[in-house]
Order: sequence, then structure tokens, then C-alpha cells
Amino acid sequence: MEKTHYKLKVTMTEPLLGTQTVKDVAIEYLQSKARDLGIDVSDEQETLPEMLERGTTVFHKLDDKPIYYDYHVRGFLKESGRLQNGARGVKNLRNKIDNMVFIRPRRIALHVPSDATVEYLERPLRAETAQGPRVALARSEMLPLGTWFECEVEVLGSTIGEDLLRDLLDYGAYKGMGQWRNASYGRFTYELEKA
Repeated sequence: MEKTHYKLKVTMTEPLLGTQTVKDVAIEYLQSKARDLGIDVSDEQETLPEMLERGTTVFHKLDDKPIYYDYHVRGFLKESGRLQNGARGVKNLRNKIDNMVFIRPRRIALHVPSDATVEYLERPLRAETAQGPRVALARSEMLPLGTWFECEVEVLGSTIGEDLLRDLLDYGAYKGMGQWRNASYGRFTYELEKA
């Protein structure tokens, strides 16, 4: 099977918010998924930060430094593919990304600018429920703009070429990664080159 390898560097143009719930909630969820799917998630449990305020979303940490997992990048590509379905004549694009695009390594270091500090962003969450409107407070760990990461993208087959991959990544200038993407958080620029 044909394989194409790319090097990808992503640089945040807006702050990036953490997506992972705190350790006790996350472990319970991961263990239930592991049981249902028969997979090992112990590596993800090891990188969860210790207990913070309930309702706070954070980044996985390795040696006290924030990381992303490969599925964060694939998730972004799949969301972009869902919205751009049919682009360049490729139908069922999200499904093709799911089966033909792979990110390496599994743990991706997030590099925070040396002069920056990790902060927290608090914001209200509003929802219309059967009992009427409700408001809750959300709190997320926030990495500053300029945060960057590098990874490899491996594409199987020839359906998703470099031009289409660039189209998918271009969407990051409008809607990024992480929490509260609709409010412009997690937007990014990228550099992509064949390896």
C-alpha cells in the first residue's frame, strides 16, 4: 500500500485551552471505555494531572510538561473533513481520514514559549434545559499563543493528497483545537512538508 509521510509543525495564534477533565473523573471515564472496547489506556492515566477544582479542564502532563495525544490532531482533521466533505472530489472524507491518516508519536510535546506562564480561563456555560435556562462556570488550563508542537502525519493510499491535507489544516485558521473553539481559542498556523 502506498504511504506518504509528512512533518507537521503547528503554532497557536490564539491561546489553547485544555480538554481533559481532572484525574478522578477522567480515570472513571477511561476505564469504562477501556472495558467496552477492550483497549489499554494506562498510558493516558499516567499523564493526568492530580486533582484540581472539579469542572476544570487541563492538559495531560509528562514530566510536568503539557502534551497532546495523537487523537487530538486526528480529531481536528476529522472535524475539518466532516465540514469539507466532497472537497477535491473525495466523498465520505471524515471516514477516509479516520482510516487513512495517522499521527505519530502518540504523545506530542506542547512547547510553551519560555517567557510565558500557564494560566486558567474561567467562563460561563449557558444551556437551555427542560427545566429552563441554566448557567455553570467552566475553568480551563490555558497555554499562550505561540505554543507549538511537531508531529508526523502518515497518509495511506492516494485518496488524501497533499493539497487536500493542506485544505484540512487551513481550517485551523478559523476554528482551532481544544476547548471553546467557537470563541477562537486554539486557532493555529502550520508548516507541512513531505518527510
